[in-house]
Amino acid sequence: MTNLLLQPKYVHSLSDFVYEADMVFRRIKTANPKESISQVSLFTSDELSQVAKRRKLALQESGFGTLAGRSGLFNIDLLSGFGFVAHGTGSRANELVLVTRGTNFAHNKFDLGTNANIGYGIGPRGNVIHRGFLKTFKSYQSQLVDFVSQGGAKRPSTIHCMGHSLGGALANLNACMLRDAGFNVCLYTIGAPRVGIVSYAQDMARQIAPGQIRRIANPCDPVPMVPVFPYAHASNGASELIVQHGQKVGIDAHLLHSGYSKMAHSSSWSDFAPMPNVLQSHADLARDFARIGGGSMFNTQLLDLIGKLTKRVLLDMGYVALVTTQGALSMAFTAVDLLAEVLAKAANASKLLADDVFTIVNSILDFMGRAPMNGAAMTAQTLHWVLNQFSTEMAGRAQQAMLKAQKSV
Repeated sequence: MTNLLLQPKYVHSLSDFVYEADMVFRRIKTANPKESISQVSLFTSDELSQVAKRRKLALQESGFGTLAGRSGLFNIDLLSGFGFVAHGTGSRANELVLVTRGTNFAHNKFDLGTNANIGYGIGPRGNVIHRGFLKTFKSYQSQLVDFVSQGGAKRPSTIHCMGHSLGGALANLNACMLRDAGFNVCLYTIGAPRVGIVSYAQDMARQIAPGQIRRIANPCDPVPMVPVFPYAHASNGASELIVQHGQKVGIDAHLLHSGYSKMAHSSSWSDFAPMPNVLQSHADLARDFARIGGGSMFNTQLLDLIGKLTKRVLLDMGYVALVTTQGALSMAFTAVDLLAEVLAKAANASKLLADDVFTIVNSILDFMGRAPMNGAAMTAQTLHWVLNQFSTEMAGRAQQAMLKAQKSV
């Protein structure tokens, strides 16, 4: 099954190229305001073939010799193209690559914050999905069905769905719908946010085998950390891989040519480490916290330890189900109200757990560059405030990162 997957360097190149496809579409649309969307798509597809040659986009070696021709580009929104398709040749004949990007972020700001009013909708297979992502997906859903069926032509043997950032969110929904329609699907996302709640993630994991999913994330990239629980990634185990970049959580870690540049030169998914999910002891965690010390604003290692200690506390308090739905790196971003309540109970349960909660809270404050607080100030209200500040900070950084990704082409 591994041979079915495209190599990391091709996934990276195609996920990057779709940004240029969008820019070309919008430029041609602006220059031809009276032309129909379908006609603009024809002009765009012709130019993209030349752009691909100029950039020496490595498609031939992967079996995808040419970008799709006159029927190959599907642009639905007047402001922004949504992607393109490459048709397989040779050993990849009868396969399709479907690459998507998000709508232009300057025109469509998604709420990735922490409050319960973030907005839900019912997506493919009846799953609960983030309302912003779902609205975008529905705007081209019917055209996508018509497109992949190719007007009654031979059914594709495999459709490779991929995208970076918001494009990765749409790739999730594309894969979900196409798999439900009976297509064989491979899903690749790079630095993508969470799309649906836990039940959606679990359903996707059942529909698409782990060997046909590759979710790539950077520990310094804030985007894969949002939206918060109950949203979750539709991947687990071997399908979740890490690209390491720097030591600080920041915007550049989200960009393809900095945070995910290693993919551009990789021919094997084995080049990337699986996401860690090791449960450490209290003693080991205490030692690691001491090693980092203070002054660790936006330090990735500190963020990792906050997540691991939070996981340790939740397990000790009996919240096993909550822990198993989120990876260690994500535990610090569990729903604010729930986590504040659990930590408040933990602080009163035992001296050991109280010390853990104290460490979590002051480490969060250190991560945000704020002064620590003493144990006497550790009330439930204080916990809620600290966690809310933390989640809001990360959601804001994620939105900034996605905006920069749109402008960095």
